[in-house]
Amino acid sequence: MKAMKKPTHAALAAALGIDPALVTRYKRRGMPVHSIEAAQQWRSENLRVHYTPEKDYTAVDRAIDGEIAAGRACDLMEAAGELLERGGNVYPLLDPLRAALSAVPPSQRRRVGVHFAVLDLMTEAVAKEIDQGDPHGLIEGTLYETSRSDGERVDMGAFWYAVAAGEIRLRAKSH
Repeated sequence: MKAMKKPTHAALAAALGIDPALVTRYKRRGMPVHSIEAAQQWRSENLRVHYTPEKDYTAVDRAIDGEIAAGRACDLMEAAGELLERGGNVYPLLDPLRAALSAVPPSQRRRVGVHFAVLDLMTEAVAKEIDQGDPHGLIEGTLYETSRSDGERVDMGAFWYAVAAGEIRLRAKSH
């Protein structure tokens, strides 16, 4: 199981209220990039920062909230994985885990380490429908495109993450 991934340069830039290009420059000067808190501490100890009250700090709050949400999702995923490996009943953890995964903003989702056996449990119903044929009529939620107009492939991890988070699910069957 991997630990939580380090924040992106964009998340660090938003949290520090700087241009993303400065993140690279500060990193070369010794700024840690493994967490937003460490980068903020380094900045307060090593740079003179001018306070500008007209700055929009909502991006900072969103970045920190996203990091907290990603940490919670990582913790729950790890707990579910350990419980599953020990033969325990993981099903009571799946709904809280699904909610935790959904709370992570898209910009932070790559930081959430997954336990593949738990992910398989959370996505098995949708995977079964996809294996049986065209799922578009059976699945609700935003289906991710598999390629972009520029020919670049889209990461299918985003699709399966959304399935695990309950953002893409099977439609209720009508009789």
